[in-house]
Amino acid sequence: MGRDSALLGAGSGSRGDVASQIDRLVMDPLGPLHREPDRLLLEEVPSALETRPLLDAIGAGAHRVSEIAGRLGRPATSMARPLDRLVGLGLVRRELPFGEDEKASKRALYKIADPFFRLWFRVVAPHRAQLASGTRASRRQLLARFWESLCAQAWEDLCRQQTPRLPADGSLGSLGPWGPASRWWHGTQPEWDLVSESLDGGRVLLGEVKWSSRPADRRTLEQALQELTARPAPPLPPRLAGVELIRALFVPEVAKPGAGVEGVEGFLVMTAAEFLEGRPDA
Repeated sequence: MGRDSALLGAGSGSRGDVASQIDRLVMDPLGPLHREPDRLLLEEVPSALETRPLLDAIGAGAHRVSEIAGRLGRPATSMARPLDRLVGLGLVRRELPFGEDEKASKRALYKIADPFFRLWFRVVAPHRAQLASGTRASRRQLLARFWESLCAQAWEDLCRQQTPRLPADGSLGSLGPWGPASRWWHGTQPEWDLVSESLDGGRVLLGEVKWSSRPADRRTLEQALQELTARPAPPLPPRLAGVELIRALFVPEVAKPGAGVEGVEGFLVMTAAEFLEGRPDA
């Protein structure tokens, strides 16, 4: 699946910006990737086309088993096998709150794992008729409606994926190494975008992930500091009672030195540049 996602970034120097590439390759009914997910599902052995309605439901925002079943008009008890197949294919990710037992938890959420599939099932699949009769301008307008939320979700995923790979000499990596990171949520309690335990068991990382196409300035950082300070820590497993809590803010980019952000203290700030330093292929 990853080979097709990579095509979205191919030839960017000569074909314009990312939105233009997505329009040309995916949104345009004549684009080479316009029906790519259907083709890939059909190529699975046996065919995975029967899972297509589940992907449509998840892509449209149904993430709990009961929600997915409700969208399809089927009993929730019939969802286990097709959902397990989608997880096995790597198309869907089963998320659990940090600290939950994988077998005992009933609070799992199902999310489309691949960024290309996520875009396709959120933007293309439910608007196929509109795209077929629309213009390039209308397609770009449709993409713009969902672009920020898609970027925000991709940024969250990147932050959680890269946390265990942070370089040991970095500001946050030096407090690790960190184990796998996950979200935490429960009812109406404040959520945490990223929670991870250090491998030595002495610290727990509590992270807030914020996406913005503009660098974070001093005012943004100060507001985030106030929010992080006021937000209560999630309940932790008994074995982690009394551990040191590390609060961190994850933003794609911080305003350049001289913009006043260097005086903001009280929490760690992680940027995309620091994550890239932790990639083995960077």
